[in-house]
Amino acid sequence: MEIRQPNIIKTLKPHPLAFTHLYLLWIYIIVLSVVFYLYHDTIESYAATIPFLGTLIKGYATLTLWAVLIVVPMLIVSVLKIVWKYFILGIVIGIVLPIILWYFKQPLYPMLYYTGIAIGVIGIIGVELHRRAHRFIITDRGIVMEYRGLRTLRREILYSNITDIVLEKGILGKIFNFGNIIPITASGLGLGEDSSHVAVGAAVGKTVTVGGAVIGGRGVNVPRTRSFFMLYAVPKPEEVYNIIIEAMRASEEAPYLRKILDTLKKQQGGSGSQQPPPPPPPPPK
Repeated sequence: MEIRQPNIIKTLKPHPLAFTHLYLLWIYIIVLSVVFYLYHDTIESYAATIPFLGTLIKGYATLTLWAVLIVVPMLIVSVLKIVWKYFILGIVIGIVLPIILWYFKQPLYPMLYYTGIAIGVIGIIGVELHRRAHRFIITDRGIVMEYRGLRTLRREILYSNITDIVLEKGILGKIFNFGNIIPITASGLGLGEDSSHVAVGAAVGKTVTVGGAVIGGRGVNVPRTRSFFMLYAVPKPEEVYNIIIEAMRASEEAPYLRKILDTLKKQQGGSGSQQPPPPPPPPPK
């Protein structure tokens, strides 16, 4: 039996502005490196006047300020994105990199700033390659989501397994017309959870402290998944949404149409196997 290959309806890639937060992160490192390079002496004089940096960390005030301005923003991004790789990257740039330069007896200044600029440029290129590694294919059978970067991921969702389609657009998406389309399946693919917890503690007693805590939580399932498990930041999302809906309807009708065609073919084949009766003889003259 020959397996029918799916027909491709549309191929998509994410909109570049969907990765603005990652571009800004690397641009921040470049700008910070340039500012430290241009105003190193001024920053060093200012850092020495800060009580904590100037007294407890003598001789390393500028280096400490550099580490704080790198690590803290990366920590904030990691907490917001719930991904710790940004925090680890901040530690590498802000703390490990100066140690490496010191170990190999390289001039800490301005080599640290040169390296920061180079890392920022490489990061911007990496974000663009990360964006281009996404590919979304809409076929007449289902939706194919591919990611071909340092690792390869491919997932195909048949229309028969999709229970819901969610379209969402952020502020930039409304302005520049791009958004996410999240297919939700019965198995829960495409759903995340937002949860909130409340803790209440109490302590009584003068000499002996007795404590207690009551923790309550609430979770709500929301449409959320990784960028390579949904149609992430696709241009003209309303148009794409309608294409998917029409393809889903066509896929639902296709089995019934095939049954009708098969039935007609069988009827035609059965009637064709029987010879028609001979015509009656002409009447005698």
